Amino acid sequence: MNKRADQIVAFTAGIGMLLSTLDTGIINVALPTLVRSFDSSITVMTWSITMYTLALVGTIIIFGRLSDRYGRLKIYTSGLIIFCIASIFCGLSTSPGELIASRTLQGIGAAMLQGTATAIITTAIPKERQGAAFGTLGVLLGLGPVLGPSVGGFLISVGNWRWIFWINVPIVLVGLVGCVYLIKRVKESRRTIKINLPGNILLTLSVLALLQGLSMLSTSNFLSLPTIGPIVLFALLLISFILWEVRAKQPIIDLRLFLHGAFSAPILGIFVLGGTTSLGFIIPPYFLEQVSNLEPWQTGLVNLSAPLGLVMMSKVSGRLIGRVSTTRLMIIGLIIMAIPYGILGTIQSGWSSILIGVLLLIYGFGAGFFLPPNTSAIMGAVSQEVQGTIGAVQRMVQNLGIALYAAVTSSFIQTHSHGGLGSFMNGFREAWIFATVTLVFSLLVFIYTALFEGDHKS
Repeated sequence: MNKRADQIVAFTAGIGMLLSTLDTGIINVALPTLVRSFDSSITVMTWSITMYTLALVGTIIIFGRLSDRYGRLKIYTSGLIIFCIASIFCGLSTSPGELIASRTLQGIGAAMLQGTATAIITTAIPKERQGAAFGTLGVLLGLGPVLGPSVGGFLISVGNWRWIFWINVPIVLVGLVGCVYLIKRVKESRRTIKINLPGNILLTLSVLALLQGLSMLSTSNFLSLPTIGPIVLFALLLISFILWEVRAKQPIIDLRLFLHGAFSAPILGIFVLGGTTSLGFIIPPYFLEQVSNLEPWQTGLVNLSAPLGLVMMSKVSGRLIGRVSTTRLMIIGLIIMAIPYGILGTIQSGWSSILIGVLLLIYGFGAGFFLPPNTSAIMGAVSQEVQGTIGAVQRMVQNLGIALYAAVTSSFIQTHSHGGLGSFMNGFREAWIFATVTLVFSLLVFIYTALFEGDHKS
C-alpha cells in the first residue's frame, strides 16, 4: 500500500473514533431537550449517558481480543453496522427505556470501534509510515468534542432531537465504504488466540464496579457504603483478575509489560491525558456561567479551545514520529499541558473568558503533541498478534481516567458549592492543582524512563 492508501486507512479508522466521541458531546447538549420531550427527569435521562459509557468501557477489551482472533477490520465493520442500527433506534425511541436500551447497544458498537481502530493502522501500515496516520487519528479523535456540542445544538434548534442520532448514519456509510476498500486490500490472518472468558469477566466486572463507585463519589461521602462498597468490590475483583492472568496460558495482556517503563509510562500518560482533558470540559462551564455570567453559547466557544488545540497539533506531532523519539515528544507534550493548568490553579473570579480560552488552547496544543507518540509507543511495545487487545487497553485506560477525574472534580465543586464565591473558587483551584500535580508526576515518570531505560524511537 502507498502513502495515499495509508491516509484512507487512517481516515477509515478515525471515523469510528469520531463517531464515538461525537455522540458523547451531542447528547450532553440534548439532555434538557430529552427531559422535556419524554416528560421525564434529568436523573432518568442521565442513564442514557451512563449506560453508553458502561457498555463501552465494560466490553472494549473483549472486542479488542476478538479482533486479534478474527480480524480487526471484521470487528470494526460489525461495530459500524451495530452503531448505525443503534443510532436509528435511538432516533425512533418513544420512551426513556427505549432510548437507554438503544444507547447501551450504541455503546457496544462504540466499544467495537474504539477497540480496533488503532490496531487497523498498525496492521495495515508499515511501522515507518504510521506516525502520520496516528496524527490523522488524533485529529478525528479531537474533532468529536469540537463538533459534538455545536452540531447537537444546531440540530436541536433547527430540527428535531432525533436528528442528533440520525446524523450518524451518513458518517457510518462513509466508514463502511472505507472498510470495503480496505477488506479487498488488507490481508488479515486469523490467530489461534483463546478468548480467556474468566479473565475478561473479572476485568469487566472490576471496571464496572469502579465506575459505579466513582459515579457515587460526587453525591455521597467517600466512606459511605454506596461509594466504598463498589470500590472495595473493584479491588477484590482486580486482585482476582491479576491472580488469574498470572496463571493463564494466554493472558489478556502480559502483566510483565507493566514492569517496563517503555510501556507503563505511556499507559500512565494516557490515563492522565484522559482525565485532565475531561477536567477542561467540566470546570470552565461552571466558572464562566456562574461566576462570569456568560451565555451558554459563549461558554461553548471557550470550551472548544482545548480540543481545537489538539486537532491543530496532532498532525504536526504525528509527522515527527520516527525522527524524534516518542518519549521525548511525550515529555514535551506534558510540559506544554502542565504549564497552563498550573496557571489555572491560581484562577481568580475576575479572570476573563479570553484568558481561560487561551490557556485551554495551549493545553490542547500539548495534548495534540502528546497523543500520537503515546499511541505509537503503546502499540509498538507489543507484538502484532495482540494489537487489537492493546489498542482496546489504551482506550479503556483513557476512559477510566476520564471517569476518575470527572468524579474527583465534581467532588471538589460539590464540597465548596455552599460556601459562597470564595469557597467556590477554592474548589476550582483545588481541581486544577490536582490535575497539574498528576501531569507533573507523569512528566517525572517519563523523564525517569528516558534516563534509565533509554529514549527509544518508536
